Amino acid sequence: MNSRHIVLCLAFSALTLGTAHAVDLEKGKTLYAQRCATCHGDKGAGDGPIAASLPAEQKPRNFQEAKYKYATDDDKFKELIKKGGAAVGLSMLMPGQADLSDDDIESLLLFVYSLKTK
Repeated sequence: MNSRHIVLCLAFSALTLGTAHAVDLEKGKTLYAQRCATCHGDKGAGDGPIAASLPAEQKPRNFQEAKYKYATDDDKFKELIKKGGAAVGLSMLMPGQADLSDDDIESLLLFVYSLKTK
């Protein structure tokens, strides 16, 4: 099963099961564009406008490859998004998104997973 199929299944499940969570791929896409794309790039390749000015060892993660140094599971990834890189021993350049709700983070995570191409 490829990652796009998994993303569609998760989105469909969230809509049809009537869960209390409002996980939304479009909402995740909007949040990503507002908060992540300047570093990680529009398509998640780690090539956003800010990335060009960073040294190689501080380049943002390429979400298309889906190789996550810290986020070995969804809970770790959510912690990274919520608290930021410095709080979990990663780059201090990765800001925390403490103002996002749990549903927002779930939606953002769903969108990031949809970027995987490799």
